[in-house]
Amino acid sequence: MLDTEAILYYAEHPVEFVEDIILATPDPEQARILNSVAHNQLTTVRSGHGVGKSTVEAWVVIWFMCTRPFPKIPCTAPTQHQLFDILWAEVSKWLRNNKVLANELIWTKEKVYMKGYPEEWFAVARTASKPDALQGFHADDVLYIIDEASGVDDSIFEPVLGALSTPGAKLLMCGNPTQLSGFFYDSHTKNRASYSTFHIDGRKSSRVSQDFVQTIINMYGEDSDVFRVRVAGDFPLQEDDVFIPLPLIEKSMQTEYIPKNKPMQIHIGCDVARYGDDKTVISFRTDEKVEIYRKRTGQDTMKTADDILRLGMELSERYKLDPKKDDPIPVKVDDGGVGGGVVDRLRQVKRNNPELFWWLEVYPVKFGAPIRHKYYDDSTTYMMSVLKNLLQSRDENGNKKPVELILPDDDNLVGQLSGRKYSMTDRGKLRVESKKAMKQRGLPSPDEADSILLVCLPVKLPKKKGVRNDEQ
Repeated sequence: MLDTEAILYYAEHPVEFVEDIILATPDPEQARILNSVAHNQLTTVRSGHGVGKSTVEAWVVIWFMCTRPFPKIPCTAPTQHQLFDILWAEVSKWLRNNKVLANELIWTKEKVYMKGYPEEWFAVARTASKPDALQGFHADDVLYIIDEASGVDDSIFEPVLGALSTPGAKLLMCGNPTQLSGFFYDSHTKNRASYSTFHIDGRKSSRVSQDFVQTIINMYGEDSDVFRVRVAGDFPLQEDDVFIPLPLIEKSMQTEYIPKNKPMQIHIGCDVARYGDDKTVISFRTDEKVEIYRKRTGQDTMKTADDILRLGMELSERYKLDPKKDDPIPVKVDDGGVGGGVVDRLRQVKRNNPELFWWLEVYPVKFGAPIRHKYYDDSTTYMMSVLKNLLQSRDENGNKKPVELILPDDDNLVGQLSGRKYSMTDRGKLRVESKKAMKQRGLPSPDEADSILLVCLPVKLPKKKGVRNDEQ
């Protein structure tokens, strides 16, 4: 069907394969997904209904079969209807679009195979109701396709994890984000850094009828989980014990930032680590925009202090801060463990050269310290509540708020913020789980998240100047 040169080209160019061989035209999101499968081992897509997920999955099946020798492509979905009536029917439809494809790839009710190689070169449909649905597939090139992945039980994924240890194995998961736990949910939250991740909002898709969108709005409202899952492609609001829901984080990251010549406020935060797997993370905030400046593993405290000073000098010069007119920059540092050394070093530098480092105002912060507050049990919970309030688009009276925080699009940050749970103490106060408790649940240390908490923590400057006093 294709000569060797064409196969080698199309193996790396799936969009062109779809256009030239399948005779279809992917939309921009479908093209991005196709390219992701070609160049990444793990691809996960959450979306609303009707955006063309099953179509792109069918294209991927055909492309992979035509550009790899003796591949195996197990496909699964939670129900027979989803698997056979939708996905498998979609494969048949696109094979018929090109007579050459239809002659070379033989479609049956449960298998598509290369002519002459039914047992060695195939895609197969198996419902996820069977525990062994994805077991027993061995080849140099294996592609697992999991449709409506949010509804597939975690046990189905276990053999996939083992198979993905081989270089030629790939995984494509697509689905409406209906569940707030499980393999698919984790791929968009705590394990997001391992995946090429896509979110497709039906309101922005040319394939979704606006009548459908409006019908859901009229029936359930834009604030409903029905709208979130079926149209917006977002997970339901949250589990009862998750403190900050994922949608708040995603919305913040996708907000456009319009920089000012001179920000009204600048903050720096540093979560300090020294050795082991934990990271030292330095972040900064200019008005509503938050950015991660630097991440380091195994860095000593003197170097961390130097990095903070360098960032402060860069910000001071960039925005032409004036000691006679402008407030200093609050630098908030994790003061637990080795963080105390960073605090001491920063204070020493300012004492030795107060004119050069006039902008430096150091605030040591202890995570998890008990506080006297009506609602929050400790400092970490209080900081999480500050961040959550900044992310919310409406105030306590239901009125829409201006954008107060734009988070950096960082995969680790998403997982850390959206995965942190909370409970009530015996005294009726909220308490988010500790870093130790998160690690015991298999989550990484929330280093990026803690640095963001620090930059958002409100502090009282020792001296206020000019028109910016109300901003502090």
